[in-house]
Amino acid sequence: MANNNTQSSTQIDKDSLEISEFLTKRYRGVSVYGTVMILLAIGIIWTAVLTSEQVQQYHEDYMALQKMKVEHRNLQIENQRLVIEQQTFSATPQIASRAVTQLSMYSPSNKDKLILQPMAAKPGDRLNIEQPKTASEETDTTTAPSLGGKDE
Repeated sequence: MANNNTQSSTQIDKDSLEISEFLTKRYRGVSVYGTVMILLAIGIIWTAVLTSEQVQQYHEDYMALQKMKVEHRNLQIENQRLVIEQQTFSATPQIASRAVTQLSMYSPSNKDKLILQPMAAKPGDRLNIEQPKTASEETDTTTAPSLGGKDE
């Protein structure tokens, strides 16, 4: 058993000796150990640069997200304000007061109203449109023909 332990330890020593000899050899003036260390250093620096770029991008995206959240809240507040304003202006008294003040509209009097009633026309009847009467015509009732054909 002791013989097996010594054989395995000598095998390990031989392998490590071969590796160390390989790393210390110089090929065309460049050692393998130095080349491996330079490549590892370049790899570490490259991953550090990529990590810092990703962290910077994360911070920029997070700040943009925060600005968008603030803008979203402001737009929700503005929307609520506009809904309340729309409900206020759609109320009937508000519409009436705006029509009077801003558009100079008024409620028509009985003189300004014209009420049209449908009536059946007989074949051969001429349809006459009655013009508003003047003061001189109101005294003479015989000049205006009746439209409905009924006696008034």
